[in-house]
Amino acid sequence: MDGNLSKALWIGVSILLFIAVVTIGLSIFGGMKDVAAAGNERIGSVAQGMLESEFSKFNGKEVTGGDVLAALDYYTDRSGEIIIFVAPLGKNSGRSTNLNPDTNTGLSLSSYNAYISSTTGSLSVSDRNIILSGGSGNLLSTVSKSVQNAARRDAENPNLPSLYINPSGNFRAHLIYDTNQVIRGIIFAQLE
Repeated sequence: MDGNLSKALWIGVSILLFIAVVTIGLSIFGGMKDVAAAGNERIGSVAQGMLESEFSKFNGKEVTGGDVLAALDYYTDRSGEIIIFVAPLGKNSGRSTNLNPDTNTGLSLSSYNAYISSTTGSLSVSDRNIILSGGSGNLLSTVSKSVQNAARRDAENPNLPSLYINPSGNFRAHLIYDTNQVIRGIIFAQLE
């Protein structure tokens, strides 16, 4: 009888130890899940910060036409992700487009040539940011490499004034965001 009591006691202790180990494991797992979620959020914010730093040289700055052409070259492989709008003087009968997000002016897409991607969306201002919204289907559509190359050649041709991007001209640049505050492109308006 002493042997049966001893076995029962050992089984009871083993069950309690098993329950204790499982409880400790679950509490550690729960704590690690919160740490992992916080780490993922931090990594996401660092990645977003790196993406935004790539575009910071265009955020409300004055750049040259050479910088605009360099941006067209740099982002050419990101068709469907990034769009670049350019309003050269020739596009608007020799007048500059008054691009000013503070007053919600200069946002008519008919004043701009689109590069890298295409869109059926429209531009507006929200919280002093230029927002690309609307459109049917995806916000940005991929453009073939041959169409991109033809548009790039036309941008360098001074005989096509409505498309020509003067490398020595001055342009006002602003970033374009989507409704989720993700950078979706750059808009350039040539200054007189």
